[in-house]
Amino acid sequence: MIKAILVDIEGTTSPIFFVKEVMFPYSKERMDEFIKQNKSNPKVRQIIEEVKQIENNPNLTDEDVAQILKQWIDEDKKIAPLKEIQGLIWKEGFETGKLKAPIYEDAYNRLKEWKEKVPIYIYSSGSVEAQKLFFSHTDKGNILDWFSGYFDTRIGSKKEKESYEKIAKEIGLSPSEILFLSDNPDEIKAAAEAGMNVVRIVRPNDAEYIKDFPYRQVSSFNEIELNGDLS
Repeated sequence: MIKAILVDIEGTTSPIFFVKEVMFPYSKERMDEFIKQNKSNPKVRQIIEEVKQIENNPNLTDEDVAQILKQWIDEDKKIAPLKEIQGLIWKEGFETGKLKAPIYEDAYNRLKEWKEKVPIYIYSSGSVEAQKLFFSHTDKGNILDWFSGYFDTRIGSKKEKESYEKIAKEIGLSPSEILFLSDNPDEIKAAAEAGMNVVRIVRPNDAEYIKDFPYRQVSSFNEIELNGDLS
């Protein structure tokens, strides 16, 4: 029996293009000025120091760090300090109305229905702060209170089964009582290996069906029934 749902964002609840073609470029464009304007902010200083540690170079200037962060954006690095500073920049964008997150209609309707039945959690490579910003500034309004918790890569890689085991422990359920939804086949495999129920979401503009994929694939949340056969 499904007692909780764990959901990916990019390509699952929302189109990939928004993150890749809107949010990423916005954070890159604002990076230099944002660091310059907020260099005395303790959070920003901590991020800068983390980048220096990762690069093993304590002599990097703030301008150097900004360039490294922009390079990581281009390389689509899943690195915590990058995700955190992007979250701060996106906060600025969402709060000023320059950014508004699109949600697929079927995902919106199903999540609205499911939240009345079981708790829903988010697991994304974007920081928890960015996730909260995303869902509090959607094109369908603020749906932040639909979710019972948020997980990012600080709990572990989305492609490692141990991450899903840790999430299940945090939620307080057996992995077999959790349904994980994602477009990424490697994430689906990792969650399945951890013992979770899994369904791969295949949006026509975001992904393709994989022949002989060992787990269920659907094109819409409308095809998923919590009490139905998920295999």
